[in-house]
Amino acid sequence: MASADNWVAFYPQAARNFDGSSIGVSHMAEVIRVAARAYGSRPAVSTQLPNGACATLSFDEIDRLTDDFAAYLREEAGVQAGDVVAQMSPNCIDFLLVTFGIFKAGCICTNINPLYTAPEMEHQLKDSKAKVLVVMDQFGDKVDAIIDQTSVHQVVTVSVLDFFPPLKKALMGFVLRRVRKMVPNMRTRHVAMADALKRGAKTRRNGGIDVDAYWAGQGTNDTALYQYTGGTTGRSKGAELSHRNILFNAALGPAMVEDAVENRDDDCALVVLPLYHITAFALVMLPSLQHGAHSVMAPSPRPPSNLKAAFEQHAITHFSGINTLFAALLQEPWCTPEALGHLRFCGSGGAAQHVALAERWEALTGVPIHQGYGLTECAGVLTMNPAGGNRLGSAGLPIPDTRVKIVDSEGQELPRGEVGEIIAKGPTVMKGYLDQPEATADTIKDGWLHTGDLGVMDEDGYVQVVDRKKDMILVSGFNVYPNEIEDVIAKLEGVVEVGVIGVPDEKTEESVKAFVVSSDPHLTAEQVIAHCRQSLTNYKRPKQVEFVSEIPKTPVGKVLRRNLREMNAKQE
Repeated sequence: MASADNWVAFYPQAARNFDGSSIGVSHMAEVIRVAARAYGSRPAVSTQLPNGACATLSFDEIDRLTDDFAAYLREEAGVQAGDVVAQMSPNCIDFLLVTFGIFKAGCICTNINPLYTAPEMEHQLKDSKAKVLVVMDQFGDKVDAIIDQTSVHQVVTVSVLDFFPPLKKALMGFVLRRVRKMVPNMRTRHVAMADALKRGAKTRRNGGIDVDAYWAGQGTNDTALYQYTGGTTGRSKGAELSHRNILFNAALGPAMVEDAVENRDDDCALVVLPLYHITAFALVMLPSLQHGAHSVMAPSPRPPSNLKAAFEQHAITHFSGINTLFAALLQEPWCTPEALGHLRFCGSGGAAQHVALAERWEALTGVPIHQGYGLTECAGVLTMNPAGGNRLGSAGLPIPDTRVKIVDSEGQELPRGEVGEIIAKGPTVMKGYLDQPEATADTIKDGWLHTGDLGVMDEDGYVQVVDRKKDMILVSGFNVYPNEIEDVIAKLEGVVEVGVIGVPDEKTEESVKAFVVSSDPHLTAEQVIAHCRQSLTNYKRPKQVEFVSEIPKTPVGKVLRRNLREMNAKQE
């Protein structure tokens, strides 16, 4: 068997020289403060709309505005250090301001997927015990439906149009509200972000407030983020991530590719992967801020033509996506070598990167796609293809300061080349699941994170993921868990039993298929899907419904999804 850490020999220089004692900051609140001192008036973040409109703030401006929002949270909204503030927003300037305002207030952040339905949103707000909710104005009707059932006492609304010039904001706002009907009239009492910032600035100025005092005394191991992830029980769980977890991940991933991309004054990252997921949060947003890159936020990357304006108006040097996004871009007529001519780095995660597609992308751009592998419970990434050693079809080498093993069902390490469960230990492994000690104990054993994913490690230490968690479905990079969907369908009158699996889908990698046993001969697939529409976001809803006489189960009544997959395969 090869040496347990022989993969270090294949590291680029930056990864070999990585020193965990010098990552620069120990608290997320420091990131903005340090960046502002270093980069000042340079552009830090933009909201780029598909119509070509763009708003931009500098590093100095985001430092000041996050101070204002922190003061608003503590002095006006009445939260205390350690309280939870939730945000539900797509990629835009506000996402960054809210995130670091929360950290500067000494509070814990929890990011809610904007695609969530009202019941999904309610679960996360209640489970995290959030006191304040920051929400995109387009989701106001969801807030109205559930806010009274939560502990939220203050709602702040943001808009993709925030920070645009007043006239342009008014014109585009009219179109969104009156023409396209995309912003509902929100009944819940709320404060607009612009007003919250003004009140925070006034309070800070009149009270002589030192914002740094809000988080003074908090350490690197204190909780920064409750990042929710699906579970086999069908209810999402809050992975408790510390400042250390996130900051180390933001340093370790880039160390694997730093030698290839360098760090230049003209670095510009197009942020397409959703920031409410940990990958973009820790591996795109944070490194961009720390290295002085300009982050161009794309609120809606679908359809891919929405990204045309970003590439036309900015010299995009860094771009990370998922397999289906790269595939879609390759079909766009405007996606030419000239349009993508400034690219220096491309990354991929969330789903297996198809080798043939990666080869086509590199042929078009001259830039390889560096694939990585990770999960929420390790703050983003465990393995990554290094600079100078990119191997298509592989998820790469374990990142620095991280041990990765392939083990059998008894937890014993397997020889290289044998398939087993991927487990890992290192500074990015979560503290545990919020208020779920049993689930935590099942996942973290003797400090080792048991991913539930099957993989194989070659003699050089490169990892290939050969299967995902046994029952998880991956739809366009989103994790979908069958039990959650089964619970919803089972509530429909006439449904006796239900089993859910993922089936291949050309557009989304996989889609959801439900097998239903019904006592009502008149129940239709359309009715089942319509029922799901009330409680499940679009990518979780079944695309196919098949009525069967029985659902295969174990002797103790658990659905045998393996058998369902075999049944489906025979039909294809």
